[in-house]
Amino acid sequence: MDTKSAILDSALDLFNAQGTAEVTTNHIARDAGISPGNLYYHFRNKAEIIRALFERLFNAWDVIFTLDEVRQPTLDDLERLVRANFETLWEYRFAYRELVALLRQDDQLKGRFLQVRERGFQGFSELFQHFMAAGVLPPTTGTSDVTDIAEMCWLISEFWLPYLEVSDREVDPVWLERGVRLMLRAIGV
Repeated sequence: MDTKSAILDSALDLFNAQGTAEVTTNHIARDAGISPGNLYYHFRNKAEIIRALFERLFNAWDVIFTLDEVRQPTLDDLERLVRANFETLWEYRFAYRELVALLRQDDQLKGRFLQVRERGFQGFSELFQHFMAAGVLPPTTGTSDVTDIAEMCWLISEFWLPYLEVSDREVDPVWLERGVRLMLRAIGV
């Protein structure tokens, strides 16, 4: 494994466990088994590490929300997409837990996040159309319906973990499955 990936893997583990505010670049370097100087060779500061982790998250979304174009999508495909989304939510839970604060602190990250999110809304509309054409989802009356459904799904995805935590619920597979079911229900399944 290359050093840059080791740094990001360590940062992800530490941020997920402790939050970004509690973790320093020295903690990340120690966990990655490298010197702070070596870390700074790859990343100038913690903000760059956070941005790089968000890029990993964005790339994961691109992989998740890709359908096989050779065949019609099925209900199983839809459920797979929703479950994969929640698995990614868990893998990058620090980003979801701290989303608002992280975007407020870093205009560069906020701009990139909003750009990817807009692309995601467009992709969601295309996916939704594929599932409707295949008869997996009921047809909608127009673009505003798809936009409403996309916004509901985004709200569930982006704020499910904070919702669980402020509700004093254990973040475990049972509650993640509840999020999956709510998302499927919002979609119309």
